[in-house]
This record gives sequence, structure tokens and C-alpha cells, in this order.
Amino acid sequence: MTLRQQFEQRFVQAGGTLASVSELDALLTGRVFVSAHPICARWVARANCADPREADVSLTGCDALVAETGSIAVLSGPVESRVSTLVPPVHVVIAAEDQLVADMEGAFEKFAERLRPGDAAASLVFITGPSRTADIEKTLVTGVHGPQKLVFVFAPAGG
Repeated sequence: MTLRQQFEQRFVQAGGTLASVSELDALLTGRVFVSAHPICARWVARANCADPREADVSLTGCDALVAETGSIAVLSGPVESRVSTLVPPVHVVIAAEDQLVADMEGAFEKFAERLRPGDAAASLVFITGPSRTADIEKTLVTGVHGPQKLVFVFAPAGG
């Protein structure tokens, strides 16, 4: 199994939804926030909401994809804010296949320079599926602490 296949399988097992680039237009409806991440530049014209706290959908990039867990790694800072990945009900992430790493160790190795004291991003978040929580009676609820729906798209090769 390739890293991409492993990532996709684990991502879906965690409750995420896979989509293709051709499906992005249908996903980017309502109040749309598009992050400043370079991989999102092609869709910046779709943005009609400057504040992710008011968006129905956010489109962001990420910093790595962890195949072992189906997780998306995001270093927050000037390009990606935590708000854009946590607040809108639908979070769409686009990334390139070369951002795949096998496991968490690979992700931390990839970020070694960016995680040094004094140079560190505000936070490193691993997103594994949409937000889920359960109450004491084990009633599962989605979207309480983050997006109700998490969608992932592999960017086409070369852009």
C-alpha cells in the first residue's frame, strides 16, 4: 500500500471525506473563507468572507499529511490561523502528495527547524477527522469543538 492509499484509508476511517479538485466548486458555497496558503491561490477568487469566524466553509492548506493516522498537520501562524481550521462548520484542506510522511515521527522530523524555541509557530495541530465528542452517556456529537465536516483534496501534480 502506498503512503497516499494509507492516508486516504485512515482519513476516511476517522470520519473525513475525500474529494477531487473538480468537486471543489460544489464544496465552496455559502460564506467562503480561503486562506493565504500558496496552494489555495487558485481559489482565492471564491472567497467572499474575510473572517473565518463568519464562514460556512474554509479552504486551507496544511504542512504535512500523516499516512499512519490519516491526520493533517497544520502549523499555525501568519499563513494559517487556528481559527480557519476550527471554527467554520466545513473545513476543506488541499495538499500535494509530496507532503505525505509515513508517521508522526516523520512529521516532527519535517518540522524540526520550524519547531525550535524562538522560531516556533504558534501551534502545531494534528487534525484527525471532523470534531467529535461524547457526553457522559456516550452520546456522540460532531462539530462541538471544530468543524462538523472535514474534506480533503489532493492538489493536482504541479499545482
